[in-house]
Amino acid sequence: MSDLLTHVLAAYVLATVASWSLNWLEPHHVPVAMIGAVVPDAAKVYLLTGTDRFTVAGVTGSWYALQTVGAAFCFSLAGSLLVPKRERRVVLGVLLGAVALHVAMDYLVIRASGVAPPYLYPLTWAELPSVDVYLSSSRWPSLVAIPTAGVVWLVDRSRLP
Repeated sequence: MSDLLTHVLAAYVLATVASWSLNWLEPHHVPVAMIGAVVPDAAKVYLLTGTDRFTVAGVTGSWYALQTVGAAFCFSLAGSLLVPKRERRVVLGVLLGAVALHVAMDYLVIRASGVAPPYLYPLTWAELPSVDVYLSSSRWPSLVAIPTAGVVWLVDRSRLP
C-alpha cells in the first residue's frame, strides 16, 4: 500500500509544480495525473481474483500484462476519450506522463533477481536492471512523499488569488 500511496503523491507533487509554469496544464488536470499514476497497478487485480491468469473468449492472459507501458497506453487512450474533445490531448499527455513516472519509480524497487519485469513491452521485452533503492513494501518513500506533498499543497494554496 505504501508503494501505491507514493506513486499517487509523486504524481500530485510533479503535476502541481508543473502546473505553476506550464500554461496548458491546469489545476484540474492534477487529479488526472494521480489517476494515471495508478494505471500500471491495474495488474494488482490478481490479488482479488486469487490467480495471475484470466481467460476472455477462450484466450488466456496474465494480469501482469496490464503493468506494461503498452497496456497503460491503451488505458490512457481510453481514458482520454472520456473527456471533452478540447481536453483530450492534455489528458492523454498527463496520463502518459503519470504512467512514465510510475514505471520509472518501479525501476527503483529492489528485485531479488536484480532485473525489473519487462515493463516496456511492446517496445522491448528486455528486463532492464533494477536500481535497487527501496522495497515496494518500504514505508520510507511514503514518509518522504507525504510531507513533500504537504509542502507543495501549502505553497499551491498560497498561490490562489
